Amino acid sequence: MMESCKYHPDTAPNFTCSQCEIDLCKECVDHSIAGEARCFHCGSPLTIRVTASSMESLARRLPKAFRYPMTADAMMFIFGLSVATTFLAVLPLGGFIKFLAMLFCTGLAVNYSFLCLKATAAGDMTPPRLQEAAGGSLSILIRLFAIIFITGIFLNFVASSVSSALAITITLVLVIGIPAMLMCLAMSDSITEAINPVNFIGLMLKTGIPYLILVGFLFIMVSSVSLIQAVIGDDLLFLSAILQSAASSYYAMVAFHLMGYLLYQHQDALGYVSEDAESALLYHAEPEAVTHAHVSICLKEGDYEQAKGLLHSAIKQSPMIPALWQRYFDLLCQLEDRQALMDMADKHLSLLLKLDQGIPMLRNYRRLVRILPEYVPGTPALRLSLARLNLEGGDAKAAVRLLNGLHKAFPEYDRLVESGILLKTALEAMPNMEAQVEKCQSLIDQLRIRYPEQVAEGQV
Repeated sequence: MMESCKYHPDTAPNFTCSQCEIDLCKECVDHSIAGEARCFHCGSPLTIRVTASSMESLARRLPKAFRYPMTADAMMFIFGLSVATTFLAVLPLGGFIKFLAMLFCTGLAVNYSFLCLKATAAGDMTPPRLQEAAGGSLSILIRLFAIIFITGIFLNFVASSVSSALAITITLVLVIGIPAMLMCLAMSDSITEAINPVNFIGLMLKTGIPYLILVGFLFIMVSSVSLIQAVIGDDLLFLSAILQSAASSYYAMVAFHLMGYLLYQHQDALGYVSEDAESALLYHAEPEAVTHAHVSICLKEGDYEQAKGLLHSAIKQSPMIPALWQRYFDLLCQLEDRQALMDMADKHLSLLLKLDQGIPMLRNYRRLVRILPEYVPGTPALRLSLARLNLEGGDAKAAVRLLNGLHKAFPEYDRLVESGILLKTALEAMPNMEAQVEKCQSLIDQLRIRYPEQVAEGQV
């Protein structure tokens, strides 16, 4: 069963709060401090978790793994090394010099493959740069030889001192455990850590079925190398050698990338956190985003008063962010908090008017009057703008309600003539309102005489 965030059952957890003993995804934690993630409940720093279920499975990763070496640096390395080793094989060099040169090339190949493993385990899904290949190339090769030598001596000792059957059994375990030993070596850079059965067998057990899939796939790749060599053939010996070497290097890069991905995928079970995961999860969020996340937690917990308080405080600090106002308005409508809606309605609608957001403004007004039928905006600009929006939206009755008596309530308003003309238009759109239309026309004539400076032409 997949582990999940407490508040998102279909989402894998990214954090654990040891104080509250809950798992959380990145959307449900406090990112207000850069480089930290804290619990909204207790304020404690959280422990990062990157579970296998939160990532693409190894099986689904396979097609991408074959595209992994398809970068300029990786392809240059593959073909450059293949050409170099093929030339070394045919050059008339002394045996010892040729041995050292081939050893160096082998070290480069092994080192670059391990760099691919380490980079992938850290979350970098692109091959390392070409200039990184030379550093420590012989060192990693010596470690591999040492592992082979030590395991060989141990198997010989078991076969001669205990029993051949036990030696064969251990050999089978070691063959299956070779990728695990290579991964342990990449993680620790220590021979003893790599060959320690507790470590490499523990890695096999912790990764489980995906490890067996990886081993099976690696054996398929190893066996297919000989098939590729047979297909290429030896007709053009020099070219054939280059292609065969390139195919082997390509497969090695894919294989080590997959081993690195297994580590990356199971880092939570293996007890470490990749740099990529830390940078992706310990980001700094803007106060608005933090407020929205905290409010979501409160709503899921049923703590509506705290959610209201958080939004009210955030609006005081950032009064020009419409998303905060909208979240607060939505919550108050859901709770049918009439008093709080009455207190904030004019400010919210005025902000939408200022930002020229007519559609949200009309939608929120209509929601508002369903809860507060008696609500009338407290400013003439709001009443005029909402009346126009309602009339354009086909609700002439609402427009009339908003404009009726506007000239009495706000005798100094500089758009009274325009308001009167709009009122007349709304009345004309309603049935059996001829008498009211005549009265409205009379009012318009009076307003034009009283306020000659108001130019209404073209404003409605």
